[in-house]
Amino acid sequence: MYQSTTLSELEKEHQEALTQAQNKMMEDLNLAQQNGDNDLIHQASVHFQNIAKELAEQYTKRIEEINELNLKNITENIQEVYDNSRAEIDLNALVYDGDRDYVLKFQEDELIQKTLERIKENNPVFKSRRHLLKSSLRLTKMLAPVLHEIGNHCKEVLKLKADIEFFVYQEDKFNASCYPPDEDKLYIILTSGILERFSKDELAFVIGHEIGHVLFEHFNYPVKHILDEGANDLAPIHAMKLYAWNRNAEISADRAGLLCCKSFEAAARTFFKLSSGVTSNSLDFKLNEYINQFSDLEEVLNDDTHDPSDWYSSHPFSPLRIKALELFNKSKTYELFNPAINGEITEEAMELEIQRIMSLMEPEDLGNETEHSEKIQRFMFLGGYMISKADGVVDDSEIQALSSVVSPSVFAQCMLTIKGLTEQDIIDEIIALAKELDIVISVMQKLNILRDLSIISYADGSIDAAEVDVLYNLARQLYIKTEFIDRIISDAQGVD
Repeated sequence: MYQSTTLSELEKEHQEALTQAQNKMMEDLNLAQQNGDNDLIHQASVHFQNIAKELAEQYTKRIEEINELNLKNITENIQEVYDNSRAEIDLNALVYDGDRDYVLKFQEDELIQKTLERIKENNPVFKSRRHLLKSSLRLTKMLAPVLHEIGNHCKEVLKLKADIEFFVYQEDKFNASCYPPDEDKLYIILTSGILERFSKDELAFVIGHEIGHVLFEHFNYPVKHILDEGANDLAPIHAMKLYAWNRNAEISADRAGLLCCKSFEAAARTFFKLSSGVTSNSLDFKLNEYINQFSDLEEVLNDDTHDPSDWYSSHPFSPLRIKALELFNKSKTYELFNPAINGEITEEAMELEIQRIMSLMEPEDLGNETEHSEKIQRFMFLGGYMISKADGVVDDSEIQALSSVVSPSVFAQCMLTIKGLTEQDIIDEIIALAKELDIVISVMQKLNILRDLSIISYADGSIDAAEVDVLYNLARQLYIKTEFIDRIISDAQGVD
């Protein structure tokens, strides 16, 4: 029974319990493998799966108990992650769940935290204002009265404590950004293109969006710096999670933007201009026509030619963002901040649908049982074992990674028989399985098999040329170009 009284403490307690169960499983597996006891191997694996399921049930139950004890309404129905140090607005109610949940996971991830510590140690403190005064034009109230009027409006709506200082630089492209703030000042940078061609309400959305990034402290996790600094420690799964969070963070910032402009149509026009580059009357903007593009994109993202680079994109595609914002605009959550709105969607329904939308840019889960799943898992185990063996040592971490992607029965069978097979035996079986699978599984399933195998290859903290060669060979057996392996590895490491 979990005893934690806060969700953050509960998550830590849950992870500790899972780790203990994994360690016990490894001890039992080592003993059973030494004795050649297939039943005991299967029993250990099944026992671990049962414990993990029971822990998950207890974890869910305790979450419900904590919410019942501590939360009385929608503004309290989420984890207290954000304080009022920068603004008096209820950030815990405003934030997108997917953004907040990744932040909580990152706080518990030792590798990411250690990487952040190294970034702080190895880099001098960035002086935002000094850099901006040297590289761009500061827009005072005398120079840009309308912009300051918009800024003051956003400051009032978001109950911001700090002042805003605006800067502009010459660039025709439409772009805006925020720099790390000081205690009493926020820095928002605009290109000359966006400043000249966006209307007042569109600029309100843009500025509110950038303030949102500051309020939710998104700058605490600079993805590219983390991947650069942690290139030798972080695995592709870290890159996928960091980029997925980066995309989710945009959803939270968009909500702050909508609060400031108070017009969903203005927000949609902003996305329209950003994606098309057209600001004149040469195109007739129709809100419903633009929103309907989401349906076409959803169909494309679900087909069999998915581009793996989507998994490493820092921003959601615009149709996904506008659909997520449309849901927020119709929600009870938005009604809390804008009483003029009659919210028709509950927070739970809104967050679940946005989660589904955002999952369109994330890897497919291979956990679903199909008539071919056992052969897929056997292929993955043997392929993962060959990857692990390529550097001469099969680590416990790699065995644990293998156990997480196959069922207990397949894992037990593979663990018992693997020592009785020669390397050529394994290769021959991989080839035979690949031929069978080639005609019964989709391209997307093949891509996800190779994605998971690349993650297994990083389980020991690194990947060498021999392991990459094995991945290449596995890709060839599935008739997938080896460039896919290169892209997964390079994208995961932040290398162009």
